Amino acid sequence: MVEPTRLSPGAKGDAETLLECKELAKYAGDGACREVLLGLCERQRNGIESTVWDIHRQTGLALHEAFAALRTLEYGKIVDIVDNPSDPFGATIRLREGGLENLRRRAAA
Repeated sequence: MVEPTRLSPGAKGDAETLLECKELAKYAGDGACREVLLGLCERQRNGIESTVWDIHRQTGLALHEAFAALRTLEYGKIVDIVDNPSDPFGATIRLREGGLENLRRRAAA
C-alpha cells in the first residue's frame, strides 16, 4: 500500500498550501499534466482520496486525456496509481513520496 505524501509539513493554512499546489503544477508544464497535478494536489491537501474518474470530473478533461496525463505523471514518478482490477477508473491516485521534490529538481535543471 502506498502512503500519501504530506504537503507542506507544518503549513500555516489553506491559502499557503493552495499556493504551493499552484507552484508545483507549474513544474509539470502546460496542458493536461499541469491541470491533473493541480487537481490532485488540491484534493490531497483537503484529505480527499482521488480516483481516475474523480480527476477527470474535477479537471473537465476528457477521460482519456486525464488518464494519459496520470500515466505520464506515474511514468515520471510523481504519482502512484494503485490499480483496481474490477474498476480501472476507480484506481486510487496519490502523490508519490519524494515525487514532488523530483519534479522541482527536474524543472530547475
